[in-house]
Amino acid sequence: MDYDIVAFAAHQDDLELACGGTLIKMVNKGYKVGIVDLTRGEMGTRGTAEQRVAEAQEAAKIMGIRHRENLGLPDACIEITRDNKLKIIEAVRRLRPRIVLLPYWEDRHPDHAKTGKLVYEGAFLAGLAKLDTGQERYRPNRYIYYMCHYSFTPSFVVDITDQIEKKWKAIQAYKTQFYNPDGFRSAVEPETILSSEDFIERVMTRYRYYGSLIGAAYGEPFLIRETVEVDDLVTSFQRTVEF
Repeated sequence: MDYDIVAFAAHQDDLELACGGTLIKMVNKGYKVGIVDLTRGEMGTRGTAEQRVAEAQEAAKIMGIRHRENLGLPDACIEITRDNKLKIIEAVRRLRPRIVLLPYWEDRHPDHAKTGKLVYEGAFLAGLAKLDTGQERYRPNRYIYYMCHYSFTPSFVVDITDQIEKKWKAIQAYKTQFYNPDGFRSAVEPETILSSEDFIERVMTRYRYYGSLIGAAYGEPFLIRETVEVDDLVTSFQRTVEF
């Protein structure tokens, strides 16, 4: 299918929180963007797996994502196994992304950390000719890590100021998960950190901070392990940052 970008996440809503603004921005630039969720979020405190899948599709529609699929791995039990690697390999060879977005390999939630490692290993192995899945071998050009809970010193920050409103709308699509005055209500399901009224403000504070590092109102941070080649200093660093 030859996607420009495919973003992998442990759970629905991870990407909207971590890098939804960047995904929206890339869609607006005309790039072909896809999402692969590893689990259906069935172990979440609030909402059902079916509700979360429906919310994920609504969020994708808001962001303008062409393709979103779910691998159906068990929530809260993502493991780096041969079978799970094969699922990543199959997806990578089928979607053929130039760039893979994946969660930072260290995180408070084990599913996030393991997803970062599992996706990297699977995407790398997808390039091995002797690993037969009945598909043509393929390996992405670049692996770019997004931030979940644990912070890192970013390799770069994407200005998402113009995308922040749509990012917020995509987050609000998860009515079972996040605070929304007109959203999901249940007398039997407990409040969580995610559903508290101040959670989104804390999230937005993080992206205001990273935006401030590049002179923007909002920014999303990313990390690349490899050294990045720069060929043209003028075009690569043409933005003027004012403080």
